[in-house]
Amino acid sequence: MAVKERNQQLRVVAELLRIHIPEFLQQDEELACDLLSVVGTALRDIYDDAEKSAKAWDKRAYHLRADELRREWDWALGASNYALGLALRPQPLDEQGLERLIQLIRPELEKPARRQISDPTRFRGAVQAVRQQQEERRRPLRW
Repeated sequence: MAVKERNQQLRVVAELLRIHIPEFLQQDEELACDLLSVVGTALRDIYDDAEKSAKAWDKRAYHLRADELRREWDWALGASNYALGLALRPQPLDEQGLERLIQLIRPELEKPARRQISDPTRFRGAVQAVRQQQEERRRPLRW
């Protein structure tokens, strides 16, 4: 994933947080949680990719460049964990938690000029997929 793709992922996150999740927050909370888990997963992918790129810079002995990249995207892991925590918790999702997440990402996070997601209902079931993925990580390997 290049810088362009990380920024595109961030635009998708902005669209989900500013348009779709508030839209479904009152109508269909389950779908809002599914969309929030998509946000958490996308932020984790952004963080992992930035770390992978920074390691590549470190191999080439461009340590300042690698450190700069890490500092630029270090917020993404915390924001990802917070988004997944909101999505997976048993309490209902509220606007205050959503605003805190936006503040963790970027306070100036704006609505995108045009939508990239035409049908957000296609993400239904994302929370279940995240839970299943977490269970697989916890399961010990048996020989």
